Amino acid sequence: MTWLRGLIQYSVWESLRMALGAMWAHKLRAALTLLGVMIGVMTIISTMTVLGGIKHSITTSMQNSLAVNVFQVQRYDDNGGGIHMGPRQRQRRPEIEPEYADVIRERCPSVRAVGVEAWEFGYTLRRGSLESNPSQQIAGGSAEFAFNNGYNLALGRPITQQDIAADRDVIVLGWAAYKKLFDRLSPLGNFVRVAGHKFEVIGVFEERGSLLGESKDNDNWIPISAWFRVFGDRSVNLTVQAWSGGVFDQAQQEVIEAMRSVRGLKPGQKNNFAMWTPDMVQNQFNQMTAVVGIAAFGICAISLLVAGIGIMNIMLVSVTERTREIGLRKALGGTRSSILRQFLIEAFMLSQVGGLVGIMLGYIVAAVINNQLHFPAPIPIWAVSLAVIFCSVIGIGFGMWPAIKAARLDPIEALRYE
Repeated sequence: MTWLRGLIQYSVWESLRMALGAMWAHKLRAALTLLGVMIGVMTIISTMTVLGGIKHSITTSMQNSLAVNVFQVQRYDDNGGGIHMGPRQRQRRPEIEPEYADVIRERCPSVRAVGVEAWEFGYTLRRGSLESNPSQQIAGGSAEFAFNNGYNLALGRPITQQDIAADRDVIVLGWAAYKKLFDRLSPLGNFVRVAGHKFEVIGVFEERGSLLGESKDNDNWIPISAWFRVFGDRSVNLTVQAWSGGVFDQAQQEVIEAMRSVRGLKPGQKNNFAMWTPDMVQNQFNQMTAVVGIAAFGICAISLLVAGIGIMNIMLVSVTERTREIGLRKALGGTRSSILRQFLIEAFMLSQVGGLVGIMLGYIVAAVINNQLHFPAPIPIWAVSLAVIFCSVIGIGFGMWPAIKAARLDPIEALRYE
């Protein structure tokens, strides 16, 4: 059987050579035919790569946004800050008071720690003539702030209950402000200005990185008492940590009951506060990426369908142009199967070349987006495999009819064709 295997290999190689020669002889026509394949594959590769990178970044960020077994109680839900609510509904929703933390501590045995925090965004920290970037975030927090939010200190000490009780003007800097204002120098004991007020630096957070271009190193922490004095009283968020993952759901239920009790809500009335966990954001994002992925597959399928029709059309033209060649091959002993194989390989090669170029373009598009948004975006192997399979099915499926038509040509009629 060695001679048969060698004959088959030679025949396939000869068919590949002839297919590539036919494509090279009609480069522009082949390129235009492959355009749909390239667009379809590029769309699916770039979309899946970017979505994978965003998903990885968000997952990592969510894991780092709060400590383990921590959830938040806040005034509005996380759906765009409550923008789905009407203005009157937003105004009627009561604020979260700092005193609620004491209620939760007293009534919720599954809760280990409760923190109080409030935020201001878009500030510039100053030290003499030096200025930080203007995107600094100022968090007013209780002593549990760092613990509940998963911050670690690179230098100094955290803010304590004594700092809050004494209303001290002290600050723990984020890594970005520290690098800008104190690069290579110890900041401890020095002063920075925040919103016109002087704060003594007592610590520095460890570097945390960025999410979709938003630096997590812009977060700075001052006592919640000083924050109210500088920025005014307003609704706060409560960060609640359960004793363990085993009582995480129970802790949430206890907090809900405590909040409903302190708010005086009757049975049947909706909660007028919101709960937030990293899993909720992750689930929302997974639903969004699923919809985007389905849409991308739809665009890819339409592009490949159009490309398949183009391949079938160009192969029918090729059969017509090479009718005399087909007749000559049959007159010299060529079989139907060899003619069928020749045209199928040519259609297959057309789709594969288009798919290869599409994969390269998809990689380039994903690399450009990755460079702009600063997140890792490796091309998923399954997307590449799926693209190759789609291209193969398109090439063989839409190339079948032209190949059958060529194989069925009568050699005498084909030789007479003008």
